[in-house]
Amino acid sequence: MEDGEKAQGTPAAPAPVFLGQAFGGAQSPVVQSTPQPSPEGANPPIYVKNEPQWGEATPPPTSFRWGQFFIGLIAPIAVSLLFVFVGDLVASDQYDDFYGYEEAFMSPDENGHYSAQISLPPDHELDYCSLYSDEIRPWEEGVFCEVLWDHSLEVRQYLETPTQIQPLAFVIDGENGTFSVSYNGTTDIPNDISGRLFTDTGTQYARIYAAEHETDNASATSYLNSTFTPTNRTLHIYLDAVFFSTNEILMVTSCESESFYRQCNATHSEKGYRMDVDFFGDPEHVTIGELTPSNETLWFIPNGEDLVSYQVNINTYNYELEQTISPAEVVDGIFCMTPFVYVIAIVVSFVKGKTALGWGLLSSALLSILLFLGFIALLILSYGGSL
Repeated sequence: MEDGEKAQGTPAAPAPVFLGQAFGGAQSPVVQSTPQPSPEGANPPIYVKNEPQWGEATPPPTSFRWGQFFIGLIAPIAVSLLFVFVGDLVASDQYDDFYGYEEAFMSPDENGHYSAQISLPPDHELDYCSLYSDEIRPWEEGVFCEVLWDHSLEVRQYLETPTQIQPLAFVIDGENGTFSVSYNGTTDIPNDISGRLFTDTGTQYARIYAAEHETDNASATSYLNSTFTPTNRTLHIYLDAVFFSTNEILMVTSCESESFYRQCNATHSEKGYRMDVDFFGDPEHVTIGELTPSNETLWFIPNGEDLVSYQVNINTYNYELEQTISPAEVVDGIFCMTPFVYVIAIVVSFVKGKTALGWGLLSSALLSILLFLGFIALLILSYGGSL
């Protein structure tokens, strides 16, 4: 009885409260995490701890990817050649948009007037002109055209101003090694003398840097005398004497020489040399015509009686188009960025683990250098063999 009463008088232990369980709620079953002993005769379970163990087998290394290597080797060269081809194609297509060329042949009418129709391309302005005749020797040409700062065109003619210096004669004595040039019109000493003596084969025999100057007061004739090493060879001369006081050049030239060519008339050929006096600087000239934009007519009326045919060549340029960004400039700008893209591609290839591609890109630079050196060597061999 005492034990029973004691059992009845002992209060019961409070029920455990689990996280997430309200008071008075139904108790959830408790899952025992302690492993239970195995029945007799049964093999005990084996527990394996899942942790990396030293000495585990590592995966075999991947093989070198030759496909990526050749892509990196060829791609930079192919891209460079593509840019060169596209840039040249775009530039050639735009050449006609920037530049224009007009040509006309002009003959005098019954009144001695010249005219020709010149049609300029749209949005083009004059850039250069030339006017010449095959019937007039270049040093006697008096009519010329000029494009002014405002892109207008004028035809001008030099005034026939007589020279002050009058050439007289040239004498050379090879056996004694002397020559002399005589002239009238000034007693001033030349400010500069430059000349050369050549043999029949065109070999330079002597240089002339100075000459003695003397004047015959009775005849007002001046002489330039100089010496050189005597020789029995036939010598040819080319001599310039510059006079700053009159802005004139006295020129002496042999008619027959392999070193230089100067047209000579019958009188010159008989003497064997030619003597001329020309102005240096900008001689006086007058305007005799223009290109009239309203009717696109080039016209001029020359002074004098020499009526010959002329040929005029005119170059034009589109200055407005030059202010815009052309496709060729866009291609050039992108091409200038390719070195930076090339370096970034190399860095990214190695960072991403694509080492084959990175080595291919690096090898491409070396291959480009070798190809360039080979091209230079081929040029040297080609031109060296022809010399």
